[in-house]
Amino acid sequence: MDFAEINRMTLYEFEMRMKASDLRRVDREHEIHLQAWANWNVQAMKKSGKRKRVPVFKTFKQFFDYKKAELEILNPQKRKSGSSRSQKIIQGIEKQKERRNGRGKL
Repeated sequence: MDFAEINRMTLYEFEMRMKASDLRRVDREHEIHLQAWANWNVQAMKKSGKRKRVPVFKTFKQFFDYKKAELEILNPQKRKSGSSRSQKIIQGIEKQKERRNGRGKL
């Protein structure tokens, strides 16, 4: 898309293209999270009792809610401030690093 084409675009068309771009990003995040889920699902366990270990996430939806991410884009007035999803991902990565180092608990 060149500059002349952007100038001929209406505000509505521009907003629709931006929304489509955001939805493509959510699809890509979904793919990334599916891959992470596959990797994490094999390893992520937490203690339950003395010797029993159980998975941290019982379903993929607990790890990444695709519909929620989609609705955040389609209904922007309902968006929350900040990026809590990003913070959860960062916290999960930090917990995984601690667990690998043998210092953390899950």
